[in-house]
Amino acid sequence: MSTQSVYNLPLLLNKQYMLTAVLRETADTVVYAATQQDMRRDVAVESLRPECMDDPIRVQRFLETARAQTRMGGKFVATTLELVQAQGSWHLVRERIQGEPLDELIAAEQRVSAAVLCDFMLCLCRNCIVHDMQGVATLPFSLQNAFFMGLSFRLDNLAIAGERDPRSSCRALQSAARDLQPLVDTASPMADDLLVILRNILRTTNWKPATVLDVHEDFVRLQLLLMQLNAKL
Repeated sequence: MSTQSVYNLPLLLNKQYMLTAVLRETADTVVYAATQQDMRRDVAVESLRPECMDDPIRVQRFLETARAQTRMGGKFVATTLELVQAQGSWHLVRERIQGEPLDELIAAEQRVSAAVLCDFMLCLCRNCIVHDMQGVATLPFSLQNAFFMGLSFRLDNLAIAGERDPRSSCRALQSAARDLQPLVDTASPMADDLLVILRNILRTTNWKPATVLDVHEDFVRLQLLLMQLNAKL
């Protein structure tokens, strides 16, 4: 999908947010790179397309998604900052994560250590656990929503409106297990152990609500082994 702005850029939104470029878009929204003027803070602004304002269902879905994202937070997830009505539409302002999207890393054929990817899977597991506990619907996992920060990862806020699908965590973890395998630096310590866990996730067919906790524990044990190994070096 080509990235097209619904506004002439640059645009000062609500006297606070300078929209400068399109990051991505969906059928109902466009996500902009922007800067908050007073604090010079980089943010992402997700704008409901103005034509959607005539559809109460789309408006309600956008607002419910904004509220769901406000409830979800943590150091691994982009912070939701503000909901603004301006330019004839609604706009959700989030922290803009400064990192490399995983899909770009894979496209560049880069490799990442098992330790770093273990941290990412723990992050994703915790996000799934929180969403399961809160009953919050989740966007399908996509590499473009995960960002490498040099030594760690962060995620876009994946909460959306609607009821949570019981298999959301299964699909997210299996998608990540499949998509991350090409990134693994097989020469890094414990790489084989990481790959075993990822392959076991893909083989799991009888997925139950507690399965995500078992997967989380597998990565916790791997992380402890990596820490012990690092302490000996």
